[in-house]
Amino acid sequence: MNIFDTNSCCSNSRASGSCGTASQCGCPDQCGWIRCCVGPQGPVGPTGATGATGPAGPVGPAGATGPVGPAGPTGATGPEGPIGETGPAGPAGPTGATGPVGPAGPIGETGPAGPAGPTGATGPAGPAGETGPAGPAGPTGATGPAGPTGATGPAGASVTAITLTTTATGEVTGGTATLSDGSTIPITVTTA
Repeated sequence: MNIFDTNSCCSNSRASGSCGTASQCGCPDQCGWIRCCVGPQGPVGPTGATGATGPAGPVGPAGATGPVGPAGPTGATGPEGPIGETGPAGPAGPTGATGPVGPAGPIGETGPAGPAGPTGATGPAGPAGETGPAGPAGPTGATGPAGPTGATGPAGASVTAITLTTTATGEVTGGTATLSDGSTIPITVTTA
């Protein structure tokens, strides 16, 4: 390739063979001189050997954190580890509120009787009960010996009537005897 400028300066310089310097060429600057006075470009030479790798440059600043990627699949569950030792018991918690009373359970079997307790003090006597019915008459006793004749007493009155008092069940509880002189005497019934 002939890198030759067609302006008059370069044409004259190359025709006269005076391409030694920029001033000899008469071109206005070094670039123009090179363009006017250099001959055709030769073929490209073979590639030189690669030079040694230079030292690593300083580490650049960390880039911005990228968005979080999607979660990966869950890994397989590992084998169960051994059971650890039981730790010390913690302090007792506060007493909870009393729950409702549950239903009554079935009555249990009667247990054996306990020993008799000491006898209590005697209480006050209760009111007298009603008089019971008269018992049957006892057998007649043997006749005793005749006593001495007593002094003659005043003439006595004889019983002319007897009125008995009975309960609703027919028990005789008392009565009144009327004498011949018109007086009355009460009849008392006692139970043998």
